[in-house]
Amino acid sequence: MKVKRKLQIAADVLMSCILLLQMSYSIAGEVLHEILGIALFVLFVLHHILSVNFTKALFKGKPTAEKTLKVVIDILLTVDVLALMVSALFISNHVFTFLGLHHLAAFGRTLHLLASYWGFALMSLHIGFHLDFMLHKVMKEKRKKTAAIAIMIVVSAAGLACFIHEETYKYMLLINQFVFFDVAGGLPLFLLKYILMAAMFATIGYAMIRLVKRRTK
Repeated sequence: MKVKRKLQIAADVLMSCILLLQMSYSIAGEVLHEILGIALFVLFVLHHILSVNFTKALFKGKPTAEKTLKVVIDILLTVDVLALMVSALFISNHVFTFLGLHHLAAFGRTLHLLASYWGFALMSLHIGFHLDFMLHKVMKEKRKKTAAIAIMIVVSAAGLACFIHEETYKYMLLINQFVFFDVAGGLPLFLLKYILMAAMFATIGYAMIRLVKRRTK
């Protein structure tokens, strides 16, 4: 495996882990949240630098539904990450306080909340797009395909249950602008819930790619 590919995998895995920890800022703590936020942004930039050839390929040749879907999600995700970083400057209580932007804190909190949960969903969808490649061989064998589909259905159902129970949709639609953290189970249980929700969105992303490929054919 080439060094560049190893770096891509390492950056993606680390970015996914940090994303989960970022959703638990109330449990992990504000200082760690701000530091990891910077790390997440750096990894996001690194991811795009390492994937520049893949990005160029999306704009080459005849436009397809698959390419269009990937470009739209990537653009939305890029805008979302930029919104996260800008809003973080307004609400920072530690790292960026020297900027003196707290007069924009009210707007920053709303934008950060909105971008956080939509960013979580968009990144998970993006991961789901890669499942198409990762499961390519598995889906060619009937037994493995059946098992893989069954696992995705069960995990997605669990993720949907967590999504509804945690009322995540209310934050995404700004129905509720104050996040409630259920800390009863501690960090491990919290992370498990968000892993299941991420798996649900990833499965949706995988299904979207498979659907547009079938329609193209």
